[in-house]
Amino acid sequence: MEKKVYSFLQQAFVFALIMLISNGIAKVLPIAVPPSLIGMLLLFGALCLGIVKLEQVEGLADSLSSVITFLFVPSGISLVNSLGIMKTSGIQIIAVILIATLALMAATGWGSSLLLGVKDRHTEAKKEEPLHKGLKEVS
Repeated sequence: MEKKVYSFLQQAFVFALIMLISNGIAKVLPIAVPPSLIGMLLLFGALCLGIVKLEQVEGLADSLSSVITFLFVPSGISLVNSLGIMKTSGIQIIAVILIATLALMAATGWGSSLLLGVKDRHTEAKKEEPLHKGLKEVS
């Protein structure tokens, strides 16, 4: 089966639609959640459920990934504009960043281990299932 090739505009439309929906959800939520995070979750869900096919977003995603460093320039400029805050509270900011990074890494590791354990138990249960059926039929 041959993959359909989607144009840049078609792929951009899919991304724009997801971002439009995520901006709407972010405005409705009672807590502050970045629309980009909601958009990533929506795109992931849409890909997993087959609502959006990988070919519909793959080309543009590859293009955006290749210029990811350029996309961080605005946050770097923002940091330079905040040097006054960095002088007074720099050590506290760096400490919070380090603690949050370590907490995120630990949570990701533990979460991955938990999910892999669940997957292993599920796989083992499927392997043992035919044995149980055979035993019931014999007795």
